[in-house]
Amino acid sequence: MAEALLQVTNLHAHYGESHILHGVDFTVNKGEVVTLLGRNGAGRTTTLRAILGLTGSRSGSIKINGVEAIALSTHKIAHLGLGYCPEERGIFASLSCEENLLLPPVVGGNGTTGMSVSQIYDMFPNLKERRDSQGTRLSGGEQQMLAVARILRTGASLLLLDEISEGLAPVIVQALARMIRMLKAKGYTIVMVEQNFRFAAPLADRFYVMEHGKIVEGFASAELTAKMDMLHEYLGV
Repeated sequence: MAEALLQVTNLHAHYGESHILHGVDFTVNKGEVVTLLGRNGAGRTTTLRAILGLTGSRSGSIKINGVEAIALSTHKIAHLGLGYCPEERGIFASLSCEENLLLPPVVGGNGTTGMSVSQIYDMFPNLKERRDSQGTRLSGGEQQMLAVARILRTGASLLLLDEISEGLAPVIVQALARMIRMLKAKGYTIVMVEQNFRFAAPLADRFYVMEHGKIVEGFASAELTAKMDMLHEYLGV
């Protein structure tokens, strides 16, 4: 039987007076790649931020490896083994590539340690070549790789990745797809928010479609062909 690493039930989230999430329900099993699909404004990024406690307020239930996290502060949620790669990447301009990489503390639970710098450089040889360059002097693709590599240093086992392929050249997008496959092979669990359906489609084990702050459809990758008409309706793909 599949082991649920993340279970979200009746999740509501607000930014000030704005009610963004309206009872979101979904499950992510250990070792899966799950993609949240939807148009801009559907609530996908807010869902990731709400899981980490980064919204104004939230209610419902968020269980991470069986631990209820809805009332926990963000740093305590991170210590349950979560790593978040935001759409804006968050690279520090005044630090070198390697200094950015060394910045985060270890947050993985149960004595978990993050990947070593040498392991990360094996996975991302571009970063090794650019390790002394200032963070914002890296190309867009290199910055995205650095943003993901940085959370691998923390020991997080559940990765929340927000639009990592956005605005990047096809060759870089292909490199990111290889990275996702390598991480899955190493046992990581990944939740992706993606606008680029062609990037997400061959990578995900399961998909959830969001509209107006709710999950309106969920299905496995084996059902993808049968769901294309529905996806065209919701996403225009």
